[in-house]
Amino acid sequence: MMFRGMCKVVAIAFVTNQILTTLFTYLARQLDAALPDQALWLFSCVTCGLLTLWLQSDARRAFGFAREKGFVKKGGDRQPYVQIADDCPKRWLVILHIELNPAAVQA
Repeated sequence: MMFRGMCKVVAIAFVTNQILTTLFTYLARQLDAALPDQALWLFSCVTCGLLTLWLQSDARRAFGFAREKGFVKKGGDRQPYVQIADDCPKRWLVILHIELNPAAVQA
């Protein structure tokens, strides 16, 4: 389950990073055509890292909010899994957090 969550984070970060790096490269080359490739590489690495951290922290906040407001409920003895309400705001982030941190559900 954690592998699936990390694959989602990596895929979202990769696609977003490619779009942002392409835009940055275009704009930076307009200002300075002799911009070294290391600057673009550094921008790409930092952006990818920040996107990954931001996505995970946003998922953590969404899960905390959903638990606080009662959108997330632990199943009983017959249902050991967690139940997430259909009307939960940012439901996909709550699911992502559960996939990344299965132990958080038990707490």
